[in-house]
Amino acid sequence: MNSHFSFPFEPYDIQVKFMTDLYSTIENKKLGIFESPTGTGKSLSICCGSLQWLRDTNKKIEDDLIKNIDDLKYQIANTAGSDDWLQDEYNKIQKNQLLLKLQNKLSKIKKMQEEFQELKNKVAKQNLHSSKIDSFFIKQNKDEKSEATDETENVVDDDLIVEIENNKDDSDDESPLEDVEDSFTKIYISSRTHSQLSQFIGEIKRTIFNKGTKVVTLASRQHYCINSEVNRLKNVSLINERCLEMQKSKTKSTAKDEEGKVVKKSKTKACSACPYYNQNNIKKLKEKLLVEVMDMEEIVKSGKQMKACPYYASRMALEDAEVALISHAGIVSHGARTGVSIKLQNNILIMDEAHGLSAALENAHSAPVSHKQLSCVKTFLEFYINKYRSLLSSKNLLQLNQINFVVGKLIGMVCPKLNDKDGSKIYTLEDFVIEAEIDHLHLHPLVEFCRNVRLAPKLHGFSMRYSQQALAEEHKKDTNKKGSFKDFLSNISKKRTQNDSLKCVPLDVPKNNGNKNLEFQVPPTEISAGSSLYAVLDFLERLCDRSENGRVLTQSDSGLLKYLLLNPAEHFADVVSQCRSVILAGGTMEPISEFQELLASDKTQLDRVNVVKCGHVVPADNVLGICLSKGPSKLNLNFSYENRSSFELLNEVGRILRNLCNVVPDGVVCFLPSYSFEQTLYEHLKSTGVLESVSKKKIIFREPKSASEVEQVLQKYSAAVKSKVGDINGALMLSVVGGKLSEGLNFSDELGRCVLVIGMPYPNIKSLELQEKMKYLNKSTPGSGSIYYENLCMKAVNQCIGRAVRHANDYACVILVDERYSRSQTISALPSFVQKSLISNCVFGQAMGSIAKFFARHKKKNNDNK
Repeated sequence: MNSHFSFPFEPYDIQVKFMTDLYSTIENKKLGIFESPTGTGKSLSICCGSLQWLRDTNKKIEDDLIKNIDDLKYQIANTAGSDDWLQDEYNKIQKNQLLLKLQNKLSKIKKMQEEFQELKNKVAKQNLHSSKIDSFFIKQNKDEKSEATDETENVVDDDLIVEIENNKDDSDDESPLEDVEDSFTKIYISSRTHSQLSQFIGEIKRTIFNKGTKVVTLASRQHYCINSEVNRLKNVSLINERCLEMQKSKTKSTAKDEEGKVVKKSKTKACSACPYYNQNNIKKLKEKLLVEVMDMEEIVKSGKQMKACPYYASRMALEDAEVALISHAGIVSHGARTGVSIKLQNNILIMDEAHGLSAALENAHSAPVSHKQLSCVKTFLEFYINKYRSLLSSKNLLQLNQINFVVGKLIGMVCPKLNDKDGSKIYTLEDFVIEAEIDHLHLHPLVEFCRNVRLAPKLHGFSMRYSQQALAEEHKKDTNKKGSFKDFLSNISKKRTQNDSLKCVPLDVPKNNGNKNLEFQVPPTEISAGSSLYAVLDFLERLCDRSENGRVLTQSDSGLLKYLLLNPAEHFADVVSQCRSVILAGGTMEPISEFQELLASDKTQLDRVNVVKCGHVVPADNVLGICLSKGPSKLNLNFSYENRSSFELLNEVGRILRNLCNVVPDGVVCFLPSYSFEQTLYEHLKSTGVLESVSKKKIIFREPKSASEVEQVLQKYSAAVKSKVGDINGALMLSVVGGKLSEGLNFSDELGRCVLVIGMPYPNIKSLELQEKMKYLNKSTPGSGSIYYENLCMKAVNQCIGRAVRHANDYACVILVDERYSRSQTISALPSFVQKSLISNCVFGQAMGSIAKFFARHKKKNNDNK
């Protein structure tokens, strides 16, 4: 075990370098860009380096307090008298006040340590009774389910009427804990997905920091809610609203009808408290997760056993936690940080898998809203206004009509227009509001109104209650306007210029294709009026910013409005300015300049940025890199978009795969530029008999398009690789660059003895979104747009390469099938551990010879070791 970093085993030199540089970067309050190839123990190095710094710093603070207190006591006791007795007395008072202050700090630290030890003992006793708690939960859960089925049809609409609510009450519900200023430094560790955060928890458990470090994993209600009546809503905003709503109602309420009789409300969650929002149980769960390092699954499981809300327990634990784990989405969005009370001031932020940070920032601020969502909101909002018009105040009615007007104009922006061939257009924010004819409205007060009166959850409840009536009325209104289908067609050109909002039939209204018995169905929950309105409000908030670095993309062919954030650095600057240190870590952090701009948008701060590049733990002769320029028939391999589907190239790919599968043992993973090309190639290989030929050596698998099927396919692939039957010596996986298998998954050892990347996965250059981004970059720095375009491609390639070679004893060959990979600027963008053994401009015969020798050498080495 390493004496300084408390590593669980003897670390490699590059791991020592990583931890040492991480430690010094945090200690010196600098910013860091850390590149450590996938498979080099990066996560464990992050945990050991940062937690060792935290432990050392906390001990140093305590030791310094003790030393300063002793020094002050000595000075006070041995102060020699002077002629100026008044000054002496003043100095003595000052020292006594300072002594008292230091003693209070020390006693606070000692008290925290004692309380934590008491907490450990308390949790240990509670764990002894866990079986009793579990059986009690099962019994109560049955009672709850039987009660949930007891619903009545007598419903009153008081809960749906828009009123100005007390915002203070909402904030109190959302933050049940007192706002206490943290007196110690926290470390926030962020990664792309929650499964990757669970990997960090696993790494911490391997170290001595497993005992005595208070760790909490933060997540949204969508991930932590264990109330089936709430989490079935799916949409995170609706889940949030329902949760807060249930906290307000501690008891079931009743109401009276027009005749004064008591009417029992239906037992919806608007009128019953959540059984898991129990402060005593939440406190017990909080104590448990502070003492025991637990991942998300373990926290949810404990919450169910203890009948306590994991979401509020984790939030309550955040105040005392030393380490908090959270996804990128929870960090890059200001709203998400505020929602879970994340305080970055003077704390440390470490972002793993940071190669996609710019994209995460752009996605977090994109606020997409579809025509389907807009139509859904307009349909139900109009019906809502008409139904409750007499019950609404004039002010509220005016604002509801204004929102309805804005939604109608937004619908007009995504409907096809005359002479609009491509169906897509990009606007500046100023041009968009003028084109949409909403520039005369103050959008910010309208958005605030919708938030304050909680219009979205009310509209959601309304749509669930009156969906069939609303859709029927919309259909009736639409039918009356059109008369007959023939009249409608003759009037299209007249109506087109009069009212853009009438040109598109709401997509939630079923089309009557001659069916007189048409039934209107309840809209699916994923496009409910409530969740749709949240999407609209997020988009309107972006319009309120009027940023020069923002654009609006309209796509009438797909019916989409989307905000484009052209400069992610301006939104990340707030994070950087608050933190003591920000560390961006990843397997491939090229181009470094991109991350330097994110960390130091002000060029004067570049000297604060510490760039650290680590090599791979794997020896150079364990990796064989090949840039294949010519195929078996000596055809130049260039898989540009125009060429990739040619009959000759597809035949060459078939020959390459057939030869490789004969030579490469175990698992081969082949990455293709797109799903459409994968389909084209698969059908071609099937029709030409290549698949049948390859399947005699390797079982063939294809990447599933559904995320739910990925785990099952991977298990079958793994089993096929490990089970050698007859002449079959492994499996071939056809995958897609940027797909579900290109990031976050490990094809270590026999699962990935060869990784092929066929073609260069450049994004579609005809994309308006990409063109606008490149135009923006070229305007600020000439030529940077082309560099950005090239980097998008190479980032995706490097992620594919990183799926193989996961530890020091692993070995694999990486074959890049396209002559363009041999360009000097492209080679320089590849991972350094691949560059060391790379053979560029390789013809097929030479490549097959090198591959055969590579695997023969490792087979002999493995036999010798046995």
